[in-house]
Amino acid sequence: ERVRALAPTLPPLIPGVGAQGGGAVATVKAGWRLDAPIIVNSSRAVLYASSGEDFADAARREAMKTRDILEAAKA
Repeated sequence: ERVRALAPTLPPLIPGVGAQGGGAVATVKAGWRLDAPIIVNSSRAVLYASSGEDFADAARREAMKTRDILEAAKA
């Protein structure tokens, strides 16, 4: 709330969603607004999606899964 009061339309960077345990749905419900979106960081889940040769595909799937969860939470 304090950040929104200081910079009401600036999109805040929200770290820790995904592998670090931050809830994507709770994050969207608490911070997303149509006039001031949020930037959600979920890099660990993407970076460590696979250690094999399928890394690119696994990372893409993880990023898309997170995106889909965030989009559904906005509805």
